[in-house]
Parts: sequence; C-alpha cells; structure tokens
Amino acid sequence: MTLVIGVGASSRADAREIGDLIAAVLDRDDLRGEDVACVATAEARAGTGGVRDAARILGFHLVAYPVGVLAQVAVPNPAEGVRARTGTASVAEAAALHGARALGGDARLVVEKRATARATAAVARIVPANPMIPAKPANPAKAGHGDRRPVKP
Repeated sequence: MTLVIGVGASSRADAREIGDLIAAVLDRDDLRGEDVACVATAEARAGTGGVRDAARILGFHLVAYPVGVLAQVAVPNPAEGVRARTGTASVAEAAALHGARALGGDARLVVEKRATARATAAVARIVPANPMIPAKPANPAKAGHGDRRPVKP
C-alpha cells in the first residue's frame, strides 16, 4: 500500500459526497483502491459522519492529524479561506502528504486537490528513502508518530 488519500470537508459534507469524490479521484487518475494505505484528515473532521463514514464504507483506515501539524506542511495549493476557517491553508493536500511521510519517510503528491461543493481530496504516494528498495507495505496503525491518531469506526 503506497497511497494516502487526504480529505478536507465541510461539516455539511456527507459520506456519499466524500465517497464519490474519493472514487472519482482514484478512477480518473488510474489509481487502485488496494494501493490505499489510509484516508487522512484533520482531527476536527475525523469524528464527523461524512469523512469517518466514507472511509468505513470504502474499507479504508482513517487517521487524523491536528491542524497545527497540517499547517506546517508545504502544499502547492494553499487557500487563505481555508486557513481562516480551520487554522491551516490546506487539509486534503497537507493530510495526504503528512500521512504518507508518516508511513514511508517521504512523499510525492500525485493528485492535487480536487473539489466538490463541500469536500476536497488529494493523493500522495509514499516514496521509499532508497528508490532501489521498494516501500514496505504501510500499516497506519504502526506508523509510530505521536501526532497521528487512528479513528475507530
């Protein structure tokens, strides 16, 4: 598993909208669901029905990060409106990149954020430190980083 899907969502986004967005991103970019290590988001959204339920329905593990951690991640598409509302200029791209780095040492954004009316999704690929050595299969539950909190369905 070498992909992390980052998701940002309004409190009004439901599981169907988020799940459809994730499926569309994977399909449009020829990415495989079986390569997804987890869905990553901000702590504020992990406990809400939309993100939590979409991850559960799709069969993906959900991890959550504090917005202070996400705010430190450099992203290609920061949004000042998001920063004003959440405290970070990115949720989807930052969560994808941070989650992939937590699992594999480095990360590359392979899908920049895509949006619906109430949600965004981005995908990062785990990049092994030595390209000659394939990345180990990711296990989000054993990432070992204190700023990652698994969310139980």
